[in-house]
Amino acid sequence: MQITQPQPISERNPQKIPRLEKAQPHLFKRTDYFIDGATGFQSGSQSRSGLHLALWSWMSALIDGLILISISCFSLIIFSFLMKTQARDLFRAISIEPNIAAMFLVSFLFSFWVYMVMMRVFMGASLGEWSCQLRLGQPIQRIRAGYVLRVMARTSLLLLTGVVVLPVISLLFKRDILGDITGVRIYSLT
Repeated sequence: MQITQPQPISERNPQKIPRLEKAQPHLFKRTDYFIDGATGFQSGSQSRSGLHLALWSWMSALIDGLILISISCFSLIIFSFLMKTQARDLFRAISIEPNIAAMFLVSFLFSFWVYMVMMRVFMGASLGEWSCQLRLGQPIQRIRAGYVLRVMARTSLLLLTGVVVLPVISLLFKRDILGDITGVRIYSLT
């Protein structure tokens, strides 16, 4: 058996090398959008902006709210299991006692704040935003040091205004009011 050295590329016959780009040049080259492969970000909100973006933000907030309600109910069931009481007694106590209801509401809002900040800082979006193909901040903003503080300010401002006031104003003005205030806007991937 004889082993031969491969020829350098410069000595090979270029006519014998098949070239895919000559046969189908549009197959692998897409120029209608820009993708940053490391972050999964596509050039910002082009097709969804204004009113559409605000409505999609409401949808993502609904999904995040349902996730947090399910986590809260699961936590109540675990708590009742650990305290060796029935879950319906805890639900009854929450509905009857205003102090317990207030504590539950405060813990729910704190959980919402932690969930939104942590998911947005570490993942770039909450689960609701991810499922609606929305992202908070551009990729270049997410690597800056002030991004975490801006996300915390945005989430805190949302909670301080009652979770509904600023989103309704954003819907009426067809723009991201929280993004204008904090400097971190919601962007669409589609």
